[in-house]
Amino acid sequence: EFLMDDRDFIVEWDLIRDWNNLPQFFMDYTPPAGQEGIYSPLKTLFHAANYHLFGFNPFGYHVVSLIIHCLGIFFVYRIAELLTENSPAAFLAGLFFAVHPVQVEAITYMTASIDMIGIVFLFAAFYLYIKRWYKRFFLFSILAVFTHELSISLPVLFLWYDLCLRREDGIRKIILRVLPLIVLVGVYAWIKASVLGGLTRGSYVADSFYLTMLITIKAWAKYIVLLFAPFTLTHNHIISKGISSFDQTDFDPAAVTSQSLVDPQVLLSLLLIGAFVVLSYKRFYSKPLISFCIGWFFISLLPVSNIIPSGVYFGERYLYPGMLGFCVLAGIYGYQLSTQKPFKIFGILLVTAAVIAFSIRTWERNKDWRNEIVFYQSAVKANPQSALMRNDLGLVYTRFGKLPQAEESFQQALTIRQDPVTYFSLSEVYTQLQYYDKAIKALETAISLNPQYAEAHYNLAGLYAYSKNKEKALYHFDRSQELFRQQDPMIELRQMENSFKTYFGL
Repeated sequence: EFLMDDRDFIVEWDLIRDWNNLPQFFMDYTPPAGQEGIYSPLKTLFHAANYHLFGFNPFGYHVVSLIIHCLGIFFVYRIAELLTENSPAAFLAGLFFAVHPVQVEAITYMTASIDMIGIVFLFAAFYLYIKRWYKRFFLFSILAVFTHELSISLPVLFLWYDLCLRREDGIRKIILRVLPLIVLVGVYAWIKASVLGGLTRGSYVADSFYLTMLITIKAWAKYIVLLFAPFTLTHNHIISKGISSFDQTDFDPAAVTSQSLVDPQVLLSLLLIGAFVVLSYKRFYSKPLISFCIGWFFISLLPVSNIIPSGVYFGERYLYPGMLGFCVLAGIYGYQLSTQKPFKIFGILLVTAAVIAFSIRTWERNKDWRNEIVFYQSAVKANPQSALMRNDLGLVYTRFGKLPQAEESFQQALTIRQDPVTYFSLSEVYTQLQYYDKAIKALETAISLNPQYAEAHYNLAGLYAYSKNKEKALYHFDRSQELFRQQDPMIELRQMENSFKTYFGL
């Protein structure tokens, strides 16, 4: 089924329905509702192509996703072969990349898999860069940057490669090679800012760069842990108590503001990250490939580090480019353990066990993506203190007509956080169950939490009209009109006014 952002980018995005909109993919760009701040014109092109090929048939999208992943595996293998000059080690690198469980979100999630086309372009560009086919590499670099924003780390990634493994070329040649990539990213940023009016998506957590970076430190440590121990996999991770993968409104404000550099989790995270940085530094001259792989992993995460606010603080799919560095290292050490005495048998058993364990976990993780109900049930199980996940599960239950379960889920969300939108959703459940008094009470609570909630006033007017309370119905209807005019969805306002007159004669 289509899940989460699939509805925004595939099911409900009018822009991709008509090829006559093609110029708008690049300029005069309109992201899907709720996805403001995204500018990826080639990704939009691929979404349009998918839609015109498959319509709303998820099977076709999954076939495309598997093709994308196969291309990613191919380039990881070829890059590893060039870097290690060892085909068996490269094969292991490709195998780990293929079966690692964190890849599921990047590939099974249909919207994310289109993003990964940009990472495949990045891998292709890097392969061509290693081969010194510079004209072709620059073409794929353009494709990468304009398909997925994760690729904007490309200049730093390639510079790091040269500094680690081609330093004999001299710093002047290296800078001249990377300079066009810096210009490319600058041009992309300029176009995005011109089209969308800025580069950010949202703001820093609690409007604080410092607090946001503390979250990033903890998130990066969690990324490292997931590479080696991908046990708890979910769409909305607990980064630390009261802080999750995305949506600041779902955070515990006290947990956010109480963060500091001396928190035990922050210190442990810095220690873990620092250990890999020190290892990279110590191996820079003696074993530069190790240094390169570690650096590649961290550099690949820079675009999602929230130096420029993105509104998302953790995502398994963001590991897709960085997995190249991890898998090359895994391939090297897996091969060494499997071929050198006295560890040969142990190494073979360890590599085999890791591949089997990763494959089983990948199979199990894919089950979470079967349908929306299973997906959000697994998300709630992994992050039970997320009011957002319980609210989303309630919405899915409502959509499928499971109203008692929806009521329970919304009530659980409200015990965690008092939210007007959740009360609004709960009122719709009560209305469908014909519990009109409860629906009215839920809407009144929503309005008390957010007096500017136009939709709540409108629905409350309808319920009061149904209950023959004309005075309150007119009050809330007039109030909803006033608020809708201020918020300017005039078409919706006219539709509501016409329907209200039709049904209630007011």
